[in-house]
Amino acid sequence: MAFVATRDSSFEIILTDGFKIEPGSIFICGFHGLGEVGFLSTAHLTRTLKAERVGFIKSDMLPLFVSMEGDRLVLPFEIYSYKEKKMIFLVPRFQPHQSDQWNFIDRLAQWIVDNKFAEAILLGGLDISFKEESENHAIRCVPTGAYQPHLKKWSVPLLEEGLFVAGPLALFLAELEMRNGAGIGLLSYATRGRPDPGSAALMLEKINEVFGVKANVEQLLEESREIERLEKMRKSIESRDDPGSMYL
Repeated sequence: MAFVATRDSSFEIILTDGFKIEPGSIFICGFHGLGEVGFLSTAHLTRTLKAERVGFIKSDMLPLFVSMEGDRLVLPFEIYSYKEKKMIFLVPRFQPHQSDQWNFIDRLAQWIVDNKFAEAILLGGLDISFKEESENHAIRCVPTGAYQPHLKKWSVPLLEEGLFVAGPLALFLAELEMRNGAGIGLLSYATRGRPDPGSAALMLEKINEVFGVKANVEQLLEESREIERLEKMRKSIESRDDPGSMYL
């Protein structure tokens, strides 16, 4: 393995021997924000496109968990490559630790700039309660200044003034803006308080359209239908258990 982008041993990006980032690559990442849309989208992309695992992120605040995926050990922060489209994915199975988020995102943003990525695509959710009834678009965007030349291909509206992006995604966009990096936050409307695979499916359909990839979204749609079914069942049970409901 080769160590890159190190400083004071507190953050390391470990790439497999011989793997190098091609200039002009596309970086894609999503965190566990609203509806877990960012993580679900990124993780599903790597699976359905059969991206190759090419590296890891290590920090002083690395979560003390590992798990299995099939017959392979998986770590908290993994890097994947989809060579056909020069895409690099970061799959964060956990949020960076609260006390380490500034350092984590700072180093990662600098790594993106140093490796001359053409675009950084940051995926997340937007509270569906903000969606107007007449709104036709399922996604809003928050681009950095340097991303303007790429913006037209998405055909999605900007996030309205007065609404805020929060968490690691917001910090990531700020760090890229300060470094004149080309990045965009893509936010699909999602339900607060639970995973929203349906929202993640809408995000992947847009990525399929823009980049010409074929990430299958049927599993996400099936999960969404199952969650909706269970939610309706829960509400029905609660309604039957409510003594006041007999008077409605």
